[in-house]
Amino acid sequence: MELKTVEEYSKEMTRGEFDKFTEVEELCPGNLGLMDIGSEECDIENCIKCWDKALVGITFKAAVPSLPIETMPVLKKLEELEIQSKNIKEQQEKLRVDLIKAMETHGVKKWDNEVMTVTYTAPTTKTSIDSKKLKEELPDVFAKYSKTSNVKSSIRIKLKGDK
Repeated sequence: MELKTVEEYSKEMTRGEFDKFTEVEELCPGNLGLMDIGSEECDIENCIKCWDKALVGITFKAAVPSLPIETMPVLKKLEELEIQSKNIKEQQEKLRVDLIKAMETHGVKKWDNEVMTVTYTAPTTKTSIDSKKLKEELPDVFAKYSKTSNVKSSIRIKLKGDK
């Protein structure tokens, strides 16, 4: 196996992951171009001390906080639902585009049945205030008309890749 530098490993791994890697591969600092600082006797306890001394000043990737194992079923179910939701929203958007075209083509402004009502709204323009620019150029006016609202706690879930 071709080894990387400690600096490369430190960008890819947390310190705990690195320690497990060096233990499994039975690596000492000298194997990665660092000075072996431990005693001649190489055992796990001495190896850990040797690595601690050799890695002074090297910052590893931060560990991601983890949740208790009991939350895994909740996360798994949310993952499944998020994927389903994304797929449904994509289908819904395509169908909405098709329905808008049909309503425009046939001049239908409103359609309803016992389940839902669909109302066509023609394209229009909207005016909004650039709050960032207003705050920079007229901070007094911005302060006078700004209001503070309470926002409840929430989580944001974002799907990765093509899920």
